[in-house]
Amino acid sequence: MNINREWTFIRGDWEGYQAQGSEQIHFDDSAWAHVGLPHSFSTPYFMENEWYIGEGWYRKHLHVPADWDGKFVHLNFEGVFQIAHVYVNGHLAGQHEGGYTGFSLDITKHLVSGDNVIAVWVNNEWNGKIAPRAGEHTFSGGIYRDVTVTVTEPVHVDWYGTFVSTSLISNEDAGVQMQVRMKAEVLNHSGKAEKTTVRTVVTDREGQVLTVLESTDVIPADYSLQFDAVSEPVHNPRLWSPEDPYLYQAVTEVIVDGVVTDVVMDQIGFRWMEWTADRGFYLNGQHVFLNGANVHQDQAGWGDAVTQAAIYRDVKMIKDAGMNFIRGSHYPHHPAFSRACDEYGILFWSEATFWGMGGGAGDNGERKDWRSSAYPVLEEDQEAFEESAIHQLREMIRIHRNHPSIIVWSMSNEPFFSHDSVKEKAIAFLKKMVQVSHAEDPTRKAAAGGAQRWGLDDPEIADVAGLNGDGGGFYLKWEGEERVEDPASNRPKCPQVISEYGSEVMDRPGKYRPFFDHVSVSRKDPNRHAAPVWRSGQAVWCGFHHGSLANDMGHMGIVDYYRLPLRTWYWYRFNFLPEIGVTPEELSYLGIDPPAAGSIEPEWPKAGVPVRIKLYPGVGSDTSIRNDGTDDVQLIVELVDEDGRRVDAAADVTLTVTGPGQLPSYDSKVMNAESGLQIIEGLGAITFRSYYAGVTTIEAASPGLNSASLEITTVGEGTAQEPDMSIPRVQNDPEKAQPALQELLELSTYRPNGASSEAYGYSKNHANDGDTNSSWRAGSTKAGEWWMLDLEGVKYPKHVEIEFDREARYQFILEGSADGNTWSTLLDCRHLQEAVSKVEDNLDQSPCRYVRITFTTLPEDVPANLKAFRLYGYNNEESIKNENLHV
Repeated sequence: MNINREWTFIRGDWEGYQAQGSEQIHFDDSAWAHVGLPHSFSTPYFMENEWYIGEGWYRKHLHVPADWDGKFVHLNFEGVFQIAHVYVNGHLAGQHEGGYTGFSLDITKHLVSGDNVIAVWVNNEWNGKIAPRAGEHTFSGGIYRDVTVTVTEPVHVDWYGTFVSTSLISNEDAGVQMQVRMKAEVLNHSGKAEKTTVRTVVTDREGQVLTVLESTDVIPADYSLQFDAVSEPVHNPRLWSPEDPYLYQAVTEVIVDGVVTDVVMDQIGFRWMEWTADRGFYLNGQHVFLNGANVHQDQAGWGDAVTQAAIYRDVKMIKDAGMNFIRGSHYPHHPAFSRACDEYGILFWSEATFWGMGGGAGDNGERKDWRSSAYPVLEEDQEAFEESAIHQLREMIRIHRNHPSIIVWSMSNEPFFSHDSVKEKAIAFLKKMVQVSHAEDPTRKAAAGGAQRWGLDDPEIADVAGLNGDGGGFYLKWEGEERVEDPASNRPKCPQVISEYGSEVMDRPGKYRPFFDHVSVSRKDPNRHAAPVWRSGQAVWCGFHHGSLANDMGHMGIVDYYRLPLRTWYWYRFNFLPEIGVTPEELSYLGIDPPAAGSIEPEWPKAGVPVRIKLYPGVGSDTSIRNDGTDDVQLIVELVDEDGRRVDAAADVTLTVTGPGQLPSYDSKVMNAESGLQIIEGLGAITFRSYYAGVTTIEAASPGLNSASLEITTVGEGTAQEPDMSIPRVQNDPEKAQPALQELLELSTYRPNGASSEAYGYSKNHANDGDTNSSWRAGSTKAGEWWMLDLEGVKYPKHVEIEFDREARYQFILEGSADGNTWSTLLDCRHLQEAVSKVEDNLDQSPCRYVRITFTTLPEDVPANLKAFRLYGYNNEESIKNENLHV
């Protein structure tokens, strides 16, 4: 049973609610806000670089009917960030650490017939012993995913206790033969040994039985037993694929003394996979190039507390862009995400919680925030951190393992952003995670995500390598400005996916072009792309804008935070979908048609004078929604002229809600530049949800324009009267927020880079790998050779240290650029006269995405070189104001 409705909430423990007994039945929470789940500490949230950090309390009354007597009751959370203590009627029922995986608690012994009180204490403070320790997105607290109650008989299947897999027996001319295997963990709380049968019936969409699996055993009292059954060969099942995501239903029954005591239903797909280092990825025996995007979970206003309906819309937008692949960046997602991938036909890379971010490599153990070393530097944190990461890995696999869309488990993202002193421990731990993954799920490979440094793209470490950024250029061969077929001797040993490429900061409308950068086949024409035969796939960074602690780095999506597409998204849609047979007539999206014959770009909205507003549900939304917190509707606001055509114009539009439900705001929501909810090119959007039945009228109005209204019907059981559902303001406490960075960050180590050329054995990566025993050297001794650093987002460099691999008279210029096109001078050493082995200087803070050193004059027979390039600076402009800190 879904219990997302009718909770109370207070943010902060500033009055000592824990000491006052807020977990007790009769605690007075009448002054607390009324909220529905999913819920975030930070709501409303619109991509700010700061968010609330601290504690929060949730309370809910649960009615237990008399017929629950003798049953077993579990309370299930799909996600709480990041520490949760759960109380039932004043008793601690259990606790959980880790913000991205669900958990289940047996609360049977704490319940009474009638009224019961559930209280949950949540804390989202950084903890060096809990994975993840670092990341560039936001880490808001809250019960931000669904909560349910499960009521069972004493003999029942454990939480996510079924593991169903399909394996290939043969693929011959006569057809495909496959086999179903069902493992089921069954608990016996009856007080005595029980002879138990587990039967699984697999049926197609029409209800026709495909196969039946059955096993019988005796479960001792108060014991858990795994049942394992394998079907007879299944001949020519309909195979699951992106083109035909056909799902069967597996119904598993637990039978004791002829009585069915539990039933579990799983959707399954018949498919098999092969990862190869030399030929790429194969699904069902057919080569498939993985072409997709990275996806974060948060959305405008609601932050990471999004509904299942919103999750489905996200997956559909990736599919609608002509893509077949999603990398779940960088954490286990909601179970609904896997279901949506199953149903839409998206191949899914599910990622665990061992990851780092740029700057973390410089942490020597002193940092106490999400910019720390990915692997703990302090020995007292290491054992607990490893336990945390592995525990969440096991939970991720258990929760998502039955989904055919999942093709690999990823252990990490860029774990090399760890201090060099723990490099070997971090690599050893990555290998340990892979072993755990294999033990938990032998049917899928284990990947190392973000493996472009430390030599992590090695089959001795993981089965599959995901390379980010400049990793897209590894193993490639160039002749001049064009990429050519690479020699077999220089190909990767590990199956490879470019798990991140692109990464340009943009807001709507953006540019009508892809950003293939390191996966392009031409340096002159970056729009051209053709993957080498051995590469399995690629994922653009990023699918959607997301909240970030790192300045504007969240503005890298091909779809914005409000789930409206940038022009880049249209480029993918209009170029990729025709390749799979979609006709031009079917390609129109939100009024934008594909380019006309002979045109380079679509016809975008033209500047004009709007006369009225249109208000309607977005793609994948409906005007009828459920009231249980799993549903919502995206509202589209459009400015049109007298002919009904969208115009490139802006206006201050006020959205007013009459009836049940709410927008993610305190009051009426105004769409304008000040609120951050801008109408761009005549289009804006926001998401509405309701927890109470009834009819809602939403009006969109702006001075001088004809207004528009839309009726939303909320359906579901429960009261039809809307109580106080206002989003809570700050509770008069000294608000704790994740501060904008007020100290210098180390910006350079392990960041992506580029170079005009490189000598054999002197890779461009050696310049910023933190190792002064290696260096980059250009492939010639000519002046004009350069080396460039990609900061992966706009930063503000303050200090630079440059070391050369020999003392000589080098003359060079250091430049910075926010966009890669316009460059400004950061440091001018073109007139340096003395021989040097190191240059160190402070810089004026200019916004830089790229930093480039160009050697204008070199000593005779000495190539341009860098033994070390270290850059320090700030994440954002606010941090520049504090000049009292030093490197």
